[in-house]
Amino acid sequence: MEKVMKLLKENTVMNLATCCNDKPRSSIMEYIMIDGKMIIATDPESIKGKNLSKNPRVSLTVGGMPTFMAIDGTVEDASPKETEEYNKILFERYPHFKEPMTSGMIVFKHFRVVFDTAYYSDGMGPAAVIKMK
Repeated sequence: MEKVMKLLKENTVMNLATCCNDKPRSSIMEYIMIDGKMIIATDPESIKGKNLSKNPRVSLTVGGMPTFMAIDGTVEDASPKETEEYNKILFERYPHFKEPMTSGMIVFKHFRVVFDTAYYSDGMGPAAVIKMK
């Protein structure tokens, strides 16, 4: 579990796969780790946002060769504290987001990713299967 968290902390971008009505959708997006939890945000009216609301099951990949991992899990609503911390970090990274978000021009729904199983590969042999729950 330690190497999973280390890789998550070393990265900020993932490929997130969602699915609705047997139609998979893959999206590259940023995430923020807050107190050991992955928090993501998206427009609730986007395809990804609608998929997450209808079907909370996700799969994601993080990292690159030679060290990478896939994680299967679910999403749930982020807490108000997690949402506030996410936005604080987002505005530090991208100050130009603050005005459109605080004015309501950009609307995000925040989710916490709940990890089930990680498939960790360091490029040598088969991936290690790590139960996260």
